[in-house]
Amino acid sequence: MHPEEGPTKRRAAMAAWHPDVYQRAMAYVTDPDGRLLVFDHLDVDAGTQVPAGGIHVGESAEAAVVRELAEESGLVTPAIVRKLGEAWNRSETGRVPAGLEEQVCHAFHLGLPEGPRQERWIWEERSGGDAVEHRFAFRWISLDDAADALWPAQAMWIDAVRLSVRHPA
Repeated sequence: MHPEEGPTKRRAAMAAWHPDVYQRAMAYVTDPDGRLLVFDHLDVDAGTQVPAGGIHVGESAEAAVVRELAEESGLVTPAIVRKLGEAWNRSETGRVPAGLEEQVCHAFHLGLPEGPRQERWIWEERSGGDAVEHRFAFRWISLDDAADALWPAQAMWIDAVRLSVRHPA
């Protein structure tokens, strides 16, 4: 009997997440010097973060991370180096819109092929419309500084980014 048949049928290494779980893509963008792109909201105190956002219905996590990065930072040239992994997270009530507390985050390392044009910049996210939704202050920091500056749910990927920078795909 073939291993994919009968009682010993093989399963995928990881089952798909429940469709009601909010899916997010996170962009860990490094420059040629190995620094990480981070931002702070200008209008609310939300801590230092990496670009991230929701995955639309029918959109792949890879497409979402590229779209979110462009929407939130204006950067369109970084290329995906690799997917770092997935992690389940439950946000505190009130920190995210109601119903989106349970999340699966898809983390990606993206590389900037050339040095950054700017060390710091302000970006107004409009998500395809005319109205400004968020204002972000971007900067490049070392991975060591990022490990201390990011929220734990984002900082947990820094060691994977370090490895990816040392051994790109």
